[in-house]
Amino acid sequence: MKWRLPLSASANARTVLPALAEKYFDAGRKAADRKRSPRSLHRFRLETKRFRYSLELFRPLYGPSLDRHIKALHGIQDALGKVSDCQTVLEMLKGDAVMERQLERGLKKASKEFRSAWAKFDSDGQLKEWKSYLSRVGPGRAAPRASRAKATVA
Repeated sequence: MKWRLPLSASANARTVLPALAEKYFDAGRKAADRKRSPRSLHRFRLETKRFRYSLELFRPLYGPSLDRHIKALHGIQDALGKVSDCQTVLEMLKGDAVMERQLERGLKKASKEFRSAWAKFDSDGQLKEWKSYLSRVGPGRAAPRASRAKATVA
């Protein structure tokens, strides 16, 4: 996924962003595996931020319809933030058995909430829709209308 300088921003976006979405969805599917550690979920949270920031750079090309997709990413990021918060506090309070048990329960609950949010986000052909949406921007073409972009809000 390399930016090609001779091409316009919209031509690069049509090529780079759908591939970036595919990479993001692959990482999310791995992160949603029940065997993933809180640390690996934190790394996926950072990936979510990078993906969202990348999309935000292209807001002028896609227009307001991109906001719906970005909002869906906020939901995933928020769910992952709860996992990260629990893990951080758990590490800070090591040695307090009562607090550790409570935080472990909170961590399990937050992880379950993330998996549920991810399942909703990655349902009903969402990857295909994201890739289609991100590949539709172009010179002289209007940005896709919000009614055509159906990002699932987590």
